[in-house]
Amino acid sequence: MSAQRPVPSSEGRRIVICDYNALLLSVTGLLRMDNYCVFQAHDGLAAEELCGRMPKIALLVLNTYGTGIDVGDLVRRVRLASPEIQILHIGSTIPDGLPDDVPTIPEVFTPEFLLDTVRTLIERRLVPRLPGTPRPVALSPAGASAE
Repeated sequence: MSAQRPVPSSEGRRIVICDYNALLLSVTGLLRMDNYCVFQAHDGLAAEELCGRMPKIALLVLNTYGTGIDVGDLVRRVRLASPEIQILHIGSTIPDGLPDDVPTIPEVFTPEFLLDTVRTLIERRLVPRLPGTPRPVALSPAGASAE
């Protein structure tokens, strides 16, 4: 795993994980070891509530396969309440309705790839953008090695 970076201010360090499964427990552990403050939401409604009510949430991580959540609708509602939050989907397929600018990474990844992806998304959040300007398009895991 990459060397741990010094802990900056809380700006950009709060992450909400949506759903509760073995994959996301592993993701939560990795992010916490890299000094992120991670909140686990047991479903999409809880994730939406956390994102809308907690200050300084930088990233929402979704893995909703088999949960029955309408991912596109969840993303739209979160963005309506908190447009500054970046969103990352982890899954083997891209769910129907997921906006094109929400990156999907495969369920098999290295810790370094996950942490680099999270850092990249959070850095995007911290760069001011004009209202109505689209976010940069999704990250591609094609260059990453999945071990």
